[in-house]
Amino acid sequence: MKGRVERQFPLKSLNTWRIGGLAEAVFWPENEEELMAVWLSCHEKEIPVRLFGRGSNVLFPDEGLTGVTIISTGVAQCVWGGSQVRVGAGYSLARLSQDAAECGYTGLEFARGIPGTVGGAIVMNAGAHGGSIQDVLVEVKIINREGKVERLGKEHIEFGYRECSLRDQAIVLEGVFCLKAGDSATIRQIMSENLAKRKVTQPLELPNAGSVFRNPDGDSAGRLIEAAGWKGKTIGGAQVSLKHANFIVNHGSATALDVLNLIHGIHTDVQTKFGVELKTEVRYISPN
Repeated sequence: MKGRVERQFPLKSLNTWRIGGLAEAVFWPENEEELMAVWLSCHEKEIPVRLFGRGSNVLFPDEGLTGVTIISTGVAQCVWGGSQVRVGAGYSLARLSQDAAECGYTGLEFARGIPGTVGGAIVMNAGAHGGSIQDVLVEVKIINREGKVERLGKEHIEFGYRECSLRDQAIVLEGVFCLKAGDSATIRQIMSENLAKRKVTQPLELPNAGSVFRNPDGDSAGRLIEAAGWKGKTIGGAQVSLKHANFIVNHGSATALDVLNLIHGIHTDVQTKFGVELKTEVRYISPN
C-alpha cells in the first residue's frame, strides 16, 4: 500500500481542538481500496480501528488511542456529471461547496464554512444557515456492519438534527449529491455573507470543535449556557468562548479532561436551572 503510516503519532495534530494523546498507529490511505483493506483486516484480526476525517467535531482522549487510526483525507475522488457529483468520504466539504459555486450549481452554500469532510458531514447530517446535507444527498456507498460494500439511496437513511442512522452502523466511503443550476456570482455572494457571519459570531481565531451542544427545540444552546453564567468560564486551558457560549476554545494547553469537565458542568447546571437537558454535538472518543 502507498498510504502513509506513523507510529505514536500526536492526536492533537489530527483535530481542530488540538487536543489528545498519542495514537499507536495512524494510516492515511491514498484511495478507497486501501481504506477498505485496512478496515476489514483490523476487524478480522480484532485490532481496534477507528476512522476520522479532519477531526472537526471530535474530542480525542488524553490517554491516546490503541490500534489503528485511519484518516480518510486521501480518499478524495470528486467526479462531476452535470448537476450530480460523486465524492469520496475524505473530500473537504467546504471545498466541494466552492467547487459547486465555480461550476454554477446551487444547494451547498450552507457548507462553505464547515471544516469537515464529506463522510463526516453525511454521518452527522452537517448543516448551517438553514441548509443541511440531507437536502442534497441522494446516495451513499458504505461498508456495512457485516463488512460488505453496498449503496444506499437517501430514502433508506433516517436523518435527524445533526445525526443520521449511519452513525456507528456503517463506514461511509462515498456520497452522491444532486444540485441545481444557479448563478455563480449570486452563489459566491451568499457564501461570502455566510463566512462573514461566522467570523463575527464564532471564535475562529482559537482551536475549537464548533458547537459543543445541539440546539434544543425552540431555543439556543448558546443562550441557555450564557444565561446560566458559563460564558467565559475556564477550566485548565479550556474556556467557554466569550464570543459564543456554545463554543469551548483551547488557549493552548487544554486537555480532554478540561473540556469534559466544562461540558459536564454546563450540562448539569443548565438542566438544574432551566429544566433543559443539552445533548452534545461533538463526539468524545473513548480510549477503550
